[in-house]
Amino acid sequence: MKRRDFLRQGLGMTSGLIAATHSPLTLAQTISQTGFSKPIFNLNDFNLPTIEEGQTIQGKQVFKLRLQQGQTRILADTTTETIGINQDFLAPVLRMKKGQTVKMEVTNNLNETAALHWHGMVLPATEDGGPHQAIQPGKTWVAEWKILNEPSTLFYHSHTHNQTGQQVWRGLGGQMQIVDEDRDADLGIPHQYGIDDYPVILMDRAFDESGEFYYNNTRMNKMRGMHGDVMLVNGVANSVLKPKKTLVRLRLHNASNARFYHLAFSDNRPFQLIASDGGLLEKPTTLRQIRLAPAERAEILVDLSDRNPITLRSIKGYGNLSMGMMGGGNARYLDQNFDLLHIDSSQSERSSAFKTTQLITLPDWSKVQVAQTRRMSLEMQMGPRMMFGSGGFTINGQAMDMDVINEVTHANTFEVWELQNPSMMHHPFHVHNTQFRVLDRDGKAPYPWENGFKDTVTVHADEKVRILFPTGPYKDSKIPYMYHCHILEHEDAGMMGQFTVT
Repeated sequence: MKRRDFLRQGLGMTSGLIAATHSPLTLAQTISQTGFSKPIFNLNDFNLPTIEEGQTIQGKQVFKLRLQQGQTRILADTTTETIGINQDFLAPVLRMKKGQTVKMEVTNNLNETAALHWHGMVLPATEDGGPHQAIQPGKTWVAEWKILNEPSTLFYHSHTHNQTGQQVWRGLGGQMQIVDEDRDADLGIPHQYGIDDYPVILMDRAFDESGEFYYNNTRMNKMRGMHGDVMLVNGVANSVLKPKKTLVRLRLHNASNARFYHLAFSDNRPFQLIASDGGLLEKPTTLRQIRLAPAERAEILVDLSDRNPITLRSIKGYGNLSMGMMGGGNARYLDQNFDLLHIDSSQSERSSAFKTTQLITLPDWSKVQVAQTRRMSLEMQMGPRMMFGSGGFTINGQAMDMDVINEVTHANTFEVWELQNPSMMHHPFHVHNTQFRVLDRDGKAPYPWENGFKDTVTVHADEKVRILFPTGPYKDSKIPYMYHCHILEHEDAGMMGQFTVT
């Protein structure tokens, strides 16, 4: 298919609600209205991240990771100062298997302190990579643990105290996959990386007039989280995926600091949801749209056998940009319909149809003994502290304090946490060292994409969500795990707490 034909047939398609509506602004218009510039991009090739599977040394999979400075050509006519892991911007996909012992040797070649967290992993608190495992410039931190998680799409990213938002924005993060190709083959699930199995890491960024990342933690950006109006997939804007097969698995991953995505295809075609944060669902679920908050993942199967060009889009109106006073200022320029990724299957090899109706059997937690029920209130105190940038983000009235353990749990038990949100904004809530089940939302059933294991759940404004989770086998009375809002500016501003497992 010629490029002009793809543009005409694919990018020109509309489907009512999900039709792209914004027109490009000139550089001068954009800077005056939003404070940063919105470049215009030509079509780019899909960026397939490199794979890192580690070296087998004395029975362990050893990964050598370097945090480094770099320059990256994201814009067509200039380079941008970036940071990354083993590369100038972002990171390779780390692949591992359940039952392996992994050893992460993380060397900090940056000129600033950093921490690297293994999001979604069940592991000892000393290996978690939270703010207590900070790595000073020039130093190496080693983390080692046995993979207990089920095959799933996880990720790793900066978790530096008070600096997580800006470090992730600059590029410190990547996807992590626990894989089982034999199981997937038996189930008929695409599993060949770069052939029919693709990471789709979604992020938004903003640029100033010089082509550098625009990150300004002003009062408004702190309240609603940092947003941009340039959409990147695997670090590249306006890219085209040309899959090798007509049945593809897309590992959707919201890696944005604060943006919520309401995803659909340009022709409103159905897709099969097969997995959430923590792995496979029991049965495939047919959907036409899905919502992902920051840090959430979903694995979907898309049938491209008609070979029509399509575009994955984000529909405006979901997230904190449309919430009351948070929608003021430049929010209407940031809350748009965005094209994220184009797919051209015109040369794809035809795949067999996906016919599996039962994927796995999830453990039955309906009768487990609950050791404790805890209430977590996600609060934004509208007053002088927040208005002048000195705080106001708390959980149960307490802002993050590295020296305070907020909760003490016990190993190998189950707990229910009631997450209440009296604030005016949505908060994606993440708990370290566990994969949980969403019990209900205001007493009603969770969304279809929440029927499996989760490590992050959105608590909408004025809503209560209950989650049930195992505390895991690891004990440590001194070193804590974190729980926090995964809008990274909220986390940095204090909406985070600490718990130990004894």
